[in-house]
Amino acid sequence: MNVIDDIDLMRQPQTQGLAFVERINHLREQDPVFWSDASNCWIVTRFQDVSDGFEGKLPLLSGGRNEFSLAVIPHEERAKRIPTLHRYVKHWIVNVDAPQHTRLRRLAMKAFTKKIVESIRPLAKRRVDSLLDMAAKKIVVEFNEEIARPLPGYVLFKLIGFSENHFKHLREWSNAMVEGVSVANPPPHLVERADWAVGEMTKVILEELDKRREDPRDDLLTSLLNSSEGSESLSIDEVVATMHIIIIAGHDTTANTMTLGLEALSRHPQAWDYIYHHPESILNCINELMRYTSMSSGQSRIVGEDFQWHGKKLKKDDIVFLSIMGANHDPRVFTSPEKLDFTRNTEKSQVFAPGIHHCIGHLLAKMQLCEFFQTLVTRFSSVEILDERLDFMPVSVFRGMYGMNVRFNSR
Repeated sequence: MNVIDDIDLMRQPQTQGLAFVERINHLREQDPVFWSDASNCWIVTRFQDVSDGFEGKLPLLSGGRNEFSLAVIPHEERAKRIPTLHRYVKHWIVNVDAPQHTRLRRLAMKAFTKKIVESIRPLAKRRVDSLLDMAAKKIVVEFNEEIARPLPGYVLFKLIGFSENHFKHLREWSNAMVEGVSVANPPPHLVERADWAVGEMTKVILEELDKRREDPRDDLLTSLLNSSEGSESLSIDEVVATMHIIIIAGHDTTANTMTLGLEALSRHPQAWDYIYHHPESILNCINELMRYTSMSSGQSRIVGEDFQWHGKKLKKDDIVFLSIMGANHDPRVFTSPEKLDFTRNTEKSQVFAPGIHHCIGHLLAKMQLCEFFQTLVTRFSSVEILDERLDFMPVSVFRGMYGMNVRFNSR
């Protein structure tokens, strides 16, 4: 029997970069339900298995999934060492199951309906134009922080009602959060840094909530505050925890997709040209770009009761990492999955995760990505990546980079 090399879900996404998908592909064909000592979890990589895990067909729970990262801090030490995470993480919408999840999701979804997303499309268009005007005047653009984060971050702040004064903190908050709670077995100091970031966000959120009590507005924050006082009975802790997730996931995933998507298009000039010549297909192009780049790499779940899966015995409280990357590159479902093909049917893509935790912000993300990449290829003929080595983050849930220097070539 062949010995399968272990996978470190914190370090290998950074050290292997773009090639990490090849490692996941190999694992999928060798052992689709693999126990990783390095990551202290089961790694599941085949499309159907990942889909079954997300859709509730197996005894896998979201409650407690934070153990994927927090397990490095002993339970008895958490109240002292990571007090803010200890208080709020149990209320994060991504970490709860029904009925709490149902209640939180119903309220949060009100801010991400198709009608609201379309109402802010003009704002996104103006922001795209402004950022690309800036890019056209520069010889070198640090894409990640000069364009990729400022687009969804700006739009999100307008949606939730945050002052632009807080925007300067967004990079630090986001990096600390994803490095500390979006990886397997992080060093304890990164979890403690994530706790600091959540604490800083919490201060801002509570200050803004106080302002809404005095001066209600037509924004998400006011809506959530009102829900804490109505029949839905959201607690203030639940409001704050929901805002944590919206602030980070609501912009960071879109920014990472922009960066990874641009890098992919730099290597596929024919795909760049396809978007330019087929504007009517932009949504499918974006869906395929998201599948191909695998920014959304996977999500963790907790085993609710002992069961067997592909001959493996999974025990209650084991952690399971459902690899969206593995599922979206499974040749059983996607023909020639390593090819970027904008004519591909992308309906089965797992990018936003099926099931009850399907991403509530998917319409907002796709709207901004469509607006950005369509305008980008219209104004520029190509892009050059100037870095000798791509600077990937050590993060396994949502892949991203610390930065990426580029040069745009005008048409």
